[in-house]
Amino acid sequence: MLAVSVLALAGCHRKHVPVESSPELGYPTCGDAGAEHGVSVASGHLRAGPRSQEKNVVERFDLEKTSCGFTFRGRQEWPLAISDIEVHYDASLAPVWAWKRMTIAGSMRADGYADIRRYEMRTEDMFIKHRDAKGVVTLEKLLPGGRMRVPEGARPGAIVGPGRGVITAWLRRERLPVGGKTSELVLDMRDLLESLEVGTLERHEDMFEPSFGRKVRVYTFFGRETVFADDSDAVIGDLAGLRPSYSLSTPEPPPLPVYGAPAPVHTP
Repeated sequence: MLAVSVLALAGCHRKHVPVESSPELGYPTCGDAGAEHGVSVASGHLRAGPRSQEKNVVERFDLEKTSCGFTFRGRQEWPLAISDIEVHYDASLAPVWAWKRMTIAGSMRADGYADIRRYEMRTEDMFIKHRDAKGVVTLEKLLPGGRMRVPEGARPGAIVGPGRGVITAWLRRERLPVGGKTSELVLDMRDLLESLEVGTLERHEDMFEPSFGRKVRVYTFFGRETVFADDSDAVIGDLAGLRPSYSLSTPEPPPLPVYGAPAPVHTP
């Protein structure tokens, strides 16, 4: 009886709900608002510094302002996994659509054993379309969860993904003063099992960081992860040792396989 009760409870609290169909709104475009390609407003080339536990992490990212919002593109490489992501935001930097491809560096397959996911946030509920490395496509509805209460009708206000660069959009959306703190409904798509829950963002006193030779802005999200940003709120490193590539004297690791250009328009 206890086992049955536990299983029932687990079912009630499941946040990834399989569905037979989901809205197909297509790849986000600006339509009559203007050109799709915009102007870069933040970019970065970050990699693991001497204090990092993971020594071979490399990240490149770019945030573009378009005629109807913003588009973020990023790539994170490390020996165990490669992640390519693309996120579309509205004019207030609230996410409306995201795409992620994960590949394995040592794969002998032409596609890198790709696992591809699409996150649709233009609908009342969030839907995930997932094609795994075997080519199996599944559809899920992702429900909000977590320890903090989710306000009725809350929409995603930020995304946390592979790498640190994507946090730039959250910082620029909030523009917190020193000592400021806010909370948003956040999609965390770093892990194989995503979460959608309320997360906090807090700005601390600016700090002199010797590795930069100057003061940097200091932010903590989820109450435990700290990133550094420049005066424009573009992420330039983190407390774990990620730093701009130009500031490091160590050689950059050799590039990992690309496995074909990212194709968010047509996949999964």
